[in-house]
Amino acid sequence: MSDIYLQSMGHYHPETVLDNHFFESLDIGSDSVWVEERTGIEARRSVLAPDDIRALKAGRTTLQALRTEGRVMPIADMSVPAWTLLRERYPDLDPSKIEVLICGTSIPDFDIPANAGTIASRLGLNCLSFDANSACSSFVLDLHLARSLIRSGAHRKIAIFNPERYSLRVDFNDRNTCVLFGDGCSAALVSSVPRPGSIRVIDTFLMSDPSGHDLVKIPVGHTFSQNGKAVQKFAITRTIEATLQILERNNLTPSDVTYFTGHQANLRMVTSAADRLGIAADRHLHNVEHLGNQGAAGCPAVLSMHWDRFKSGDIIALAVVGSGLTWGSALLQKI
Repeated sequence: MSDIYLQSMGHYHPETVLDNHFFESLDIGSDSVWVEERTGIEARRSVLAPDDIRALKAGRTTLQALRTEGRVMPIADMSVPAWTLLRERYPDLDPSKIEVLICGTSIPDFDIPANAGTIASRLGLNCLSFDANSACSSFVLDLHLARSLIRSGAHRKIAIFNPERYSLRVDFNDRNTCVLFGDGCSAALVSSVPRPGSIRVIDTFLMSDPSGHDLVKIPVGHTFSQNGKAVQKFAITRTIEATLQILERNNLTPSDVTYFTGHQANLRMVTSAADRLGIAADRHLHNVEHLGNQGAAGCPAVLSMHWDRFKSGDIIALAVVGSGLTWGSALLQKI
């Protein structure tokens, strides 16, 4: 079977910064020290203005009202700066060669049409466009799907977008959840053909345990909720298992990994998993402390933010977890 390659990546995080002092000002029973000690998160980004968040919390406005007033950044608009950075890194890209666009998001703008179609329209791309979502593990799901489509011979060049806006679906009165999340978007271009600076996708792996489907959820018309204790244990355990499994089936060990990044749920969780894998601090890449849990955008955003850091031969291991419950991993190598 033929190899596939990440030809370029981009990322975007909104300008509004919500630091821990902002949440302290919301009077939800969480001071800045409590938040940082518990999660390792110092700040996060939001598509909402601070005053709009205060109004939501107080019940003076609704999400629907904010949408109607044009105060909520759509997914398609989030995709533009991420795509712009991707293209800056790939200036000779011919967009007409993109055959498929996949969007993986937990917080869509539409039930129908596919949110991928709104991104494609915004970017002027004329291609097959569809959504494929498994919550926070969506990037590896989408990469796994793109890899299969390309290796089957059906397509040659596929764009993947993972835009997330959890600040739209958290309860800002719930100190246990609202302090965790930030908004962001990642973009990736996958192809059957390498170009200078590409990253080869060696392998992808995915698995689900549907019996845990109700442990992390956003019911229709409601806000995010989770069984925090169960999810924390699941996330650490599966991050380690998925990483070890993909390394073992490629005859590698953690000592062969140049860089590791996991789902950016919180710094304490992902650091615990990296430590148990024996990944040294200088080989563990993360952004959650400054950007919060960005859902499906977190892990690929880390890759994009370090795109110029990777050197030829570097082995990069990714591990993601998400509701469903779903988990997976990807093994990459800089060519």
